[in-house]
Amino acid sequence: MKVIAQTAALQEALGLAGNIVATRTPKPVLLCVKLIAANKMLTMLATDLEVGCRFQIAAVQVEEEGEALVPADRLGGIVRESSDESLTIETDKEACVITGAGSRFRILGYDPGEYPAVSEFTEKGDFQVSATVLSKMIGKTLFATAKAHSHYAISGVLWEAGGKKLQLVATDGHRLAQARGALAKSAAGDVTAIVPAKLMSLIQRIATNEETLEVKVQENQILVRAARVVLISTLVQGNFPKYGDVIPKECSRKATVNAAQFEHRIRQAALLTPEESHGVKLSFQQDKLTLSSRSPETGEAEVTCPIKLEGDPVDIAFNSTFLTDALRVAEVEEVSFEMNASNKPAVLRAGNDFLYVLMPVDLG
Repeated sequence: MKVIAQTAALQEALGLAGNIVATRTPKPVLLCVKLIAANKMLTMLATDLEVGCRFQIAAVQVEEEGEALVPADRLGGIVRESSDESLTIETDKEACVITGAGSRFRILGYDPGEYPAVSEFTEKGDFQVSATVLSKMIGKTLFATAKAHSHYAISGVLWEAGGKKLQLVATDGHRLAQARGALAKSAAGDVTAIVPAKLMSLIQRIATNEETLEVKVQENQILVRAARVVLISTLVQGNFPKYGDVIPKECSRKATVNAAQFEHRIRQAALLTPEESHGVKLSFQQDKLTLSSRSPETGEAEVTCPIKLEGDPVDIAFNSTFLTDALRVAEVEEVSFEMNASNKPAVLRAGNDFLYVLMPVDLG
């Protein structure tokens, strides 16, 4: 194999691959990226056996077709530190030689035949979605997934597509985030999948340079195709909670508040919250919301915020971090806060496309 590739294109491909390649593994080949030079294209493959990518580099001159399997961190470091516009990459038995204008590196590699298969996405997808729309939907749900390293269903995000609608739902058992978006055209059929958090982050990473993403769900795998990149991931197994049962059907109280001011006041009150609960007490009155916190070790805080309240006054406490997480991605001027009682879940709504259910905390 011998190719001359633009350094910037290599940096982009290795930047994505570096987020996939395993950092600790007993299998040395999983610390590598596979390079395939064929059909006037250089394709870079990366996988940790759960998530993978195929990145096509068109800014390349293929002088000799072939394959190479090289450690991702070594190749990434060389390319990252290069000041050359282009680099020559060629194989030398089980080594890879990278040459620049005033540099030459020889990295020991492995047999490309030992690398695990990384699925191709050549057929038609189940649906297409705007990259910008999907990226925003991911931003509104990913933070609410369970953070513990587990294979339980709530460690991923539920995707539901049908007609011209796509819905993402995430929960960690204490809160639930639901985002809705429109598809570019009707889906081929109803699609349901629980997608790992790692793939969601990778989709956000590639979405900035794309217009449309095509998605295919098959058996235990999801594939996402962009213009030059295909992302692949195994799906999270298990049954996602019946989230419809968690969303209150009716609420006796509804407060409307400026989103930016509400977030600011929560952050102020959160400066003196107990470390265990991060709890802030919200006292809703007809035209005013009082936010207060108290910690035996640090002191207490009280701030106010104007609101419009429909229904009776109520006091209710929430984890301040959980509140600001949602308000940070709301992207609207006003949000509504719907409640029934101080010990019942509340619903924060931001427009028609974002809904957030939050369990109250007991401040004792």
